[in-house]
Amino acid sequence: MPTNGIITEKKNAKVYIRIEEDTSACKGCAAHALCGKKDCADAQIILNDRDDLNVGDEVEIEEKANILTKTSLLAYGIPLVFFIAGIFLGQFLPETNIPKELPQFLVGCVGLVLGGFLGRYLAKRLSQSIDKYFSINVKNRQQ
Repeated sequence: MPTNGIITEKKNAKVYIRIEEDTSACKGCAAHALCGKKDCADAQIILNDRDDLNVGDEVEIEEKANILTKTSLLAYGIPLVFFIAGIFLGQFLPETNIPKELPQFLVGCVGLVLGGFLGRYLAKRLSQSIDKYFSINVKNRQQ
């Protein structure tokens, strides 16, 4: 589904696009307190600059290649898999006086942290080439 926006500035080889869609769902988002936006009206996308884009242009941005699914898998899937793998690996720890579930849980938590670091690393690599996951079409060119 395409999203409409306006190019607000170009600097440091980046183009800043303010989203002009209805952002009412932003207030109900569980991550709103953590996303770093002061206000839901501040929704913007930052992409690499292109010669055919100018400040004031109205553009239509469309996601391709399911980038939201990929980023969700990186953020949540990898740590979850590492957590579950840690729990299973915890079964092979030697027997102690402590209930077996506690060491399994602790090994799972270590796996969760490792999976979080791996997910973050992969997400940073993905963000370096984020432009290929969006298409930008100029609707109204600013003169």
